[in-house]
Amino acid sequence: VGGGPVGCYLGQMLKHYGFNPLILEEDKEIGRPVACAGIVGKNVFTDTILPVSKKSIINTIDGAKMTYNGSSFLLKRPGVAYIICRDLFDQELSHGLNIELNTKLLDVKVEGSGYRLKTTNGEYYADILIGADGPHSRVRSSLKFNGDFKIHAGFQYRIKVDVPDIDRVAVSYVKPFSMFNWVIAEGNGIIRVGTVAERPVEELNKFIKENNLDGEIIEKNVGPIPIGTCDLVNGNAALVGDAGCQVKPITSGGIFYGMKSAEILAKAIKDGNLPSYQTEWDREFGKEIRTCLLIRYIMENIDKEVLKKAFNYVKENASILEKVGDFENHSSVLWTLAANLRTYPTIGAVVMGIIRNPKILFRVLRGK
Repeated sequence: VGGGPVGCYLGQMLKHYGFNPLILEEDKEIGRPVACAGIVGKNVFTDTILPVSKKSIINTIDGAKMTYNGSSFLLKRPGVAYIICRDLFDQELSHGLNIELNTKLLDVKVEGSGYRLKTTNGEYYADILIGADGPHSRVRSSLKFNGDFKIHAGFQYRIKVDVPDIDRVAVSYVKPFSMFNWVIAEGNGIIRVGTVAERPVEELNKFIKENNLDGEIIEKNVGPIPIGTCDLVNGNAALVGDAGCQVKPITSGGIFYGMKSAEILAKAIKDGNLPSYQTEWDREFGKEIRTCLLIRYIMENIDKEVLKKAFNYVKENASILEKVGDFENHSSVLWTLAANLRTYPTIGAVVMGIIRNPKILFRVLRGK
């Protein structure tokens, strides 16, 4: 259920293993409406089992400008990411798949060892049911998968404006390192300006005005973002992508994690061992997700003065980030910085901030 990039890539993986899966997609076309900023790490095109078409790439990103509280720094990473045309990206992944459009899932009932699906296009029976149906997954809610997550709001405009440094993303933090605004150049006189914030429309309009980015708005994109964790397997049903909260807690990106998770899930189905999907996913991504969720929680709840110190420390060590930073695995940066003796005063400030806040201290002691 769900014909987004992760659902379609899973479909291709299952075809690769000899299956012929049916994909139910609620919208009238693949890739629309767009609900994503459209920036992906280079690994999406270099680190997948099946090759991914590059036709959707419209710009190459060589770094980023990071800003918080009036302080900023540059990160230079040649070819670190791509700006993609998201609808074309999804459409390329969908070629050759058995997809029924305009088919919205309404309810799921367990029937024997399988599932009876009620949709706007009639009823279906599934021996194995996969929810790739996004943050508000009907599969997840109907079958009562356990989860501990919060859905945040992402909002973006595509605006006709020329900006310098079209090979660089601008990220302005509302609160490091979870709430932020971005400016992404498509390279064609159009920019994508977006936000992940508590009041996204208000925050985005304010950001555009403060940064003189006014221009003709040609498209609006809205995307809910699930941050947290949930079970991935329940009987003969499983979740993947946003439906399974397979999203990077620090940057809110989910395409690469979702596609790699689809590979794990497809192999579990091929091997006739669906529960192994949860085990293998935990081994591959569990520690990274839990670590970054803890970092995010601390940064969301700690004193603003400590946030300033943490951001300025990252700024002072931008060269380390340029060398070891991983677009997909953010905890690698944390461990590298923690090994640096110069980090200890900043760590000390963070530790004291944690100790002074019982809510954060309890969460840290729980370890998740």
